[in-house]
Amino acid sequence: MNGTRAKPYAVLYVDDELNALKYFKQCFEDEYVIHTAANAWDGYQLLQQYGDEIGVLITDQRMPGENGVELMEKARKLNPNLVRILVTAYAEYQTAVDAVNEGRAFRYLHKPWDPEELSAIIRHGLQYYTALTEREQLLSEKADAIRHMIMADKVAGLGILAEGLNHHLRNALTVIRAFIDLSPLKLVEELQGAQPKDTSFWKDWQGQAVEQMERIQSLLEHLSTATHATSVMRGDTVDLVDILAETINTFSDALIDKGINVGAEIDPNLPKLIVNEDRFRQLWRLLFTQSITDLERGNDLMISASISDEDPKRQQLLVTWQDNANWPNHDRPANLFDPFFVRSRKPDDFGVNMMACYVIVHLHGGTIEAQPLANRGMLLTIRIPLDPSQTTPASQDFFQRLMDHEAKWQHRDELVAV
Repeated sequence: MNGTRAKPYAVLYVDDELNALKYFKQCFEDEYVIHTAANAWDGYQLLQQYGDEIGVLITDQRMPGENGVELMEKARKLNPNLVRILVTAYAEYQTAVDAVNEGRAFRYLHKPWDPEELSAIIRHGLQYYTALTEREQLLSEKADAIRHMIMADKVAGLGILAEGLNHHLRNALTVIRAFIDLSPLKLVEELQGAQPKDTSFWKDWQGQAVEQMERIQSLLEHLSTATHATSVMRGDTVDLVDILAETINTFSDALIDKGINVGAEIDPNLPKLIVNEDRFRQLWRLLFTQSITDLERGNDLMISASISDEDPKRQQLLVTWQDNANWPNHDRPANLFDPFFVRSRKPDDFGVNMMACYVIVHLHGGTIEAQPLANRGMLLTIRIPLDPSQTTPASQDFFQRLMDHEAKWQHRDELVAV
């Protein structure tokens, strides 16, 4: 059966009859990627090896060791979307019916199977698997889109809040700061030159009060700086290698003092970038500042930069920023960009720097995302379109794909019934 492979997903056929495996492969290898196994154990190993690349599992029921229904049950736990087809003898009719009714099997066939009938079933099974896979991907993208919308709304709201706080509190904080600075001097004057009895109170507590005042003022300034712009002009041409080298040099003493090891892998063919230079440089300063705060002595930081090949029609700068720190479970990636989330390890550390990074990347038409790594560490992924006129894919494009898929999903029953 010649033909063009409709989808990139493979078919796995499990049967203890070697002639059946050989015949199946001869029938369908020109049309699909075919894997075969002579028993349930080998079949399960292939499912583990290829993961979601296998879209259809066809298995004989009666085999030495585990039977077909048992294999399908294990396969369902491994990949719930996998389309599972049971091949039975007429004597095992009730077993097949039960397998379908209990959700273990997509379809069942009697031996000997007809190649034309099986071809149609495989084609529909792969279409069904593709629809399920696309649906999961779209739901994941929808969650990401909603998360970005929430973050954008939060940033806009914080911008208004920061401007208001700066306007109303700056003068009040200046007066309080002046009072704190002058209080010890005024006390000595009131005591006619004599030192107060509790000098440590006036020195230590005054120092802590001043420190907290400066922290409040700094927080307001950072909030205002991070959120005040709604757009930037991308008219500056910069070399990312040069900017990274300059930034690493600026923070070299702090990195050495903290014992943080920094590595970089930059694509030598990376073109010059058209950005807003001030904001772009600020992005890297903020990232290093935050990493020095978050990472512990001896942690590694690896930076890579290349041109993303995810969409050939829309070239993007792809930067990954990966550490191997031991992040607590409750330091979730979503909290990384929350300016008011207090981290348990560093209660004085707020997320204003990372929120500013989010804004800078967003103003350049890109995205920044965080995800925890399997063992330990955090991965930041930054994407910025090379073309200054481009932005992140429009939500309308996403929702159009969503509607197209919904139309396909409405006909899913047609994919089941051949």
